[in-house]
Amino acid sequence: MTSISRLVAAALMMGTAVPYGFAAPAQRIEAITAQIHAEMARAADRLTSARAHFHHVINCIVDPDDKRFDARAENPCAGMGSGGGALHDEAATPAQRQQLQHALDIATRGLRSGSLETAHVYAEWLSEVLKRDVQ
Repeated sequence: MTSISRLVAAALMMGTAVPYGFAAPAQRIEAITAQIHAEMARAADRLTSARAHFHHVINCIVDPDDKRFDARAENPCAGMGSGGGALHDEAATPAQRQQLQHALDIATRGLRSGSLETAHVYAEWLSEVLKRDVQ
């Protein structure tokens, strides 16, 4: 299954809108993938699962050389863009860069959540921020 196929399948499972004839612009695919993982964190039934998805969001946003990148966690954005993460590949304007930095901050807070309920709050907030970024 290709990355795009997995992305569409995940979006459908999570109830995220996928337009007919879906063809996400390559320059936005990392942010879209991060947003889907925020939704997965929001739907998680265990804190460990939510935290794993926060790691995935972070790994999609930052460069693998960034100290916040966790090589032990899956990188669902591997092979997308230049491999430098959404901040490197997709932040074409200062506003987009600021929005992705904001999402990164929320994902980091979500990762440090002490309860599933708190993680869900951060995941919902993160999803909304990333939705604004990818539109």
